[in-house]
Amino acid sequence: MRPDFNLVYLFTNPAGLAFCTMTPVYPGILTLYYPMVNIATLRVTSLLGIIIGFWNMVGNFLIKPDILWWNGALHLPLVFISVYALILSFRKISLVEAAKEIK
Repeated sequence: MRPDFNLVYLFTNPAGLAFCTMTPVYPGILTLYYPMVNIATLRVTSLLGIIIGFWNMVGNFLIKPDILWWNGALHLPLVFISVYALILSFRKISLVEAAKEIK
């Protein structure tokens, strides 16, 4: 469980299929297009990202920090972006403001 920085793994690893590596991408893109997004999608994806990220933090920083701390550091963007997107999804916007942003 040590990091391996071989350049071949940059193109051959399966990390693009993992939930915890792609979840920061989805809410990140949705926050860029906010408020013209599906709020339910933003909330559900963000909440799942917070849950998965929280349990990764527990496992990586509290249970086995001596060997998994680096994996916890890789999951920090998952937690931060998911928390931001969830807070943003509950922000109230008026219809006039939303219409201005659409035009």
